[in-house]
Amino acid sequence: MDLIETITSTFSFLATILGSLLLIALLLSIVIIVIVLILLAYSFKTGNFLFPNVMIISLVFFEGPIRAVLRLLRIDDSRMDRISIYLRNKAMCPTFRKIPYTERAIFIPQCVRSINCPARLSPEGIKCKDCGQCRVSEARKFAEGLGYKFFIVPGSSFIIRMIKQYQPKAIIGVGCLCEVKEGLDLMHKYKIPSIGVMLDHSGCVATTLNWDKLFDVMKVSENKVGIMSSIGSNMPMEDSICNTCGEGCRKIP
Repeated sequence: MDLIETITSTFSFLATILGSLLLIALLLSIVIIVIVLILLAYSFKTGNFLFPNVMIISLVFFEGPIRAVLRLLRIDDSRMDRISIYLRNKAMCPTFRKIPYTERAIFIPQCVRSINCPARLSPEGIKCKDCGQCRVSEARKFAEGLGYKFFIVPGSSFIIRMIKQYQPKAIIGVGCLCEVKEGLDLMHKYKIPSIGVMLDHSGCVATTLNWDKLFDVMKVSENKVGIMSSIGSNMPMEDSICNTCGEGCRKIP
């Protein structure tokens, strides 16, 4: 009988401790979520970002509850996604710029092509024929001149296959809001420093992209001497990673 009472008391004590710890964890989570929401509100209003590393970690661990609160406040999910992309780009910039051009890859979606594009699918993606109907050819020549592996993506599984085949140490990914966010999440799992560049106008056909911004991101490096003069010596060398989220990245709409 005494043994049963001892066991019961022990379990009761452990349950109390566990309950207290869970309550503390819940209260702490609520406090963190409230702080992040305040930081997000400040970002929405001013376009500035306080404590970016804290926000990145918080958005990863508390994405669900934060989205739920924002929806209750009738704030579109895309605003949070844009901030997430911006913060990740900013966080990855120091590591990304250390990787040589020759160890990087760039993936762009097929929807940026002209609707009259004559290119055909190959085992390594859609192969540009330099027809001049869009700026893909210009981007490809510029990227390959620097040393990048350049791919026009026919589907999401293609990216994983090329990563396994060529094992790039850094990646630039172009796409719509959803694609860029999912791509950055995926590359985080593969531990590959990645920068996301958003389309200015999304859709399945004839989407639009700020190509000059993409060129600027491609040029980002600690050593800018290696750029070939024949493919852009007259182009400005400023870094544009902090402005790669498309319209309204710095000033969130």
